[in-house]
Amino acid sequence: MSVPLNGDVLKAVYNWDKSINMKTPKRILIANIFGIGDVVFTLPIVDNLKNMFEGSRVDYLCNARVNGVLELVSGIDNIHIYEKDKYLNLWKNSKRLFVKEVLNLFFSIKKKKYDIVFDFTLSREFGFVFLLCGIKRRIGFDYKNRGIFLTDKMALTGFDGKHVVEFYLELLKYAGIDARVFCPAITPDEYSLKWAKNYLLNKNVEKDRLIFIIPGGGASWGKDAVRKRWPDENFAIVADALINEKFQICILGAHSERVLCETVANKMKFKPSFIENDLDIKKYIALLSLGALVITNDGGPLHLASALGRKVVAIFGPVDENVYGPYPKDKNCNRVLTVDGLQCRPCYKNFRLSACKLNMLCLYGVHPNDIIKECGELLADKLSHV
Repeated sequence: MSVPLNGDVLKAVYNWDKSINMKTPKRILIANIFGIGDVVFTLPIVDNLKNMFEGSRVDYLCNARVNGVLELVSGIDNIHIYEKDKYLNLWKNSKRLFVKEVLNLFFSIKKKKYDIVFDFTLSREFGFVFLLCGIKRRIGFDYKNRGIFLTDKMALTGFDGKHVVEFYLELLKYAGIDARVFCPAITPDEYSLKWAKNYLLNKNVEKDRLIFIIPGGGASWGKDAVRKRWPDENFAIVADALINEKFQICILGAHSERVLCETVANKMKFKPSFIENDLDIKKYIALLSLGALVITNDGGPLHLASALGRKVVAIFGPVDENVYGPYPKDKNCNRVLTVDGLQCRPCYKNFRLSACKLNMLCLYGVHPNDIIKECGELLADKLSHV
């Protein structure tokens, strides 16, 4: 989609109303249309805005998949939902319904009369929409010159050299906010938490002995999600070792990962306490909050577990754990396993994944014994040895 630039548009882009400054905003929008992990990384932005602008309204534009996560964040007042696949399908099937849905979203944003938007979409089109909505200060990253409609923009080629959260906090400072470091945090709702406790009670599972194994993840990578996934037989080996130590294993995944989870269970010597693939996001989060430990790949479940304050052991392959790993680093709560000495790693850079020439050695080279050792250290108070 191309956007025509005439004199009036350029004037609006470069000569915004200077009376709108960081001392006065009452209506703030955060826009991030990406996956669960990336949205979790923006939660310190919410905390900073609420801390600095007492009484301000902070709303969020996100995709449907993360809506349930953001509903659990106390600092967010209202959520707008943008679902790319929905709009693409409407465009194919009914241009009239497509236009209707786009206008509904546009006017739902426009009528809020936001003073500022923090735009993390990396999208020229959304920048133009926010301009048309009358948002006078539009702050974000200028990636591949897509920030033409932003009033405040930081150049960005990709996230590299520091954690994504730190990039986001730096953007706040660039916009004049004395940003503080807050840890991403979410809290299960009471209804879902009560359900989760009853669920474990009915399964005869003790939460202090419960370990979640999540062999999937990486949904936002689509067909390349396999590049993030440690071999299922390795998860099975780790699960059996932990069952030997009297822990109870839950294999957890999305509905689309049912076969993967069952494959892990079938390769185990012992039977897991249960397999779960049918939870909505709020029940998923509530259940995850009750575990003693989570073992997972790089992906949304990792960042949900970390934001819940759970102990985590994560396996990272093509992605740089220093940029996309648990935040903040804390060896008492999270451990990340990687393969050292590979010059090709990380091969995911500047939002691009390179072809693998080493048969995914960066994942397959992580040995189950290394995971078991890290689990033992994090669970030292709950076992004599692993």
